[in-house]
Amino acid sequence: MRRRADGSPAKLKTAWRFDFDPTAPKSDIHRYLSNRREGPSNIYGMPVFCQGRLYVAGGGDIFWGKVQAWIKCIDPSKTGDITTSGLVWSRPLERHVLSTPAIRDGLVYIADCGRHVYCMDAATGQTIWTRDIQGDVYSSPLVADGKVYVGSRNGDLWVFTADREGKVLAKVAMGGAISGTATAANGVLFVSTANRLYALANTAR
Repeated sequence: MRRRADGSPAKLKTAWRFDFDPTAPKSDIHRYLSNRREGPSNIYGMPVFCQGRLYVAGGGDIFWGKVQAWIKCIDPSKTGDITTSGLVWSRPLERHVLSTPAIRDGLVYIADCGRHVYCMDAATGQTIWTRDIQGDVYSSPLVADGKVYVGSRNGDLWVFTADREGKVLAKVAMGGAISGTATAANGVLFVSTANRLYALANTAR
């Protein structure tokens, strides 16, 4: 925490403000409980900064809110209310999103509870490819070793090529719902399910 010379806390200045869902209600939001068509939006995943742009996904609450969801690209170099001036592009998703975007080589990867994985052009938001993975996704995509790893709530770990083709390399049944994001370290892929933690490696190496 920043403090003044006298030791008292210093107030942080607002650099800019961006309303992720400007048409959504901002008051008396409880009256939209279990309304799947309209209501407020939430941001569950982390925003990601890459090459001067900020990427963030959000939308209606997965348990009681509207199904609408988006991923948006923001220009954070502006100041003040940048809801309009700072929006670079916006792309609707199938439905509720909990994921943090993953970005590599000019491509953005995101997954949602519409049971899809998306690959978009980071500069324009244009859809490069979409894959149906037959299960809701609470986790975030991991990009490592030229591959995209995504775990679903129905217990499958999907592996795609991290490129404009998005070829399916593997679909592995892990035996339990996957809610967390896979992690890679020192040549090992760590995947957690509802009841186990797996460490996967190419032992032939």
